[in-house]
Amino acid sequence: AYGLILPQWVLDTPRRGCLNIHASLLPRWRGAAPIHRAIEAGDAETGVTIMQMDAGLDTGAMCLVAREPIGPADSTATLHDRLAALGGRLIVEALELAACGGLTQTPQPAEGVTYAHKIEKAESTIAWTQPAAVIERRLRAFDPFPGGVATLAGEAVK
Repeated sequence: AYGLILPQWVLDTPRRGCLNIHASLLPRWRGAAPIHRAIEAGDAETGVTIMQMDAGLDTGAMCLVAREPIGPADSTATLHDRLAALGGRLIVEALELAACGGLTQTPQPAEGVTYAHKIEKAESTIAWTQPAAVIERRLRAFDPFPGGVATLAGEAVK
């Protein structure tokens, strides 16, 4: 994730605007860590959205969308690799459509907006009071970063 909002003058520089490859089915999981948050939430699927960039945080119009299932063994690492390949194919398609004037844009719906806040290292601490399913999803979501940390006999174990 880039993590910064581009100034309007940058967005206005290209004649046809700027496209972004976002690793979620917008408007769900706008923000810095959409793959992590989708796994952590127990989502059954995610995907890639090619969107027209605007001054907001992943709020631009959607151009192309492709869905990808989240398997029970998927981690952020495995899902990231599949979404990266999918995003590569989708951006090529978007650029080809844009070149011939065939790239359509659909505004994001106002309902269903969620934010994928940046992952903090402190989130790696395993709280054994949580249900096993929550712990399991968090461990998959935080692989490879920040990982999971438990305390065993007073020692931190990663």
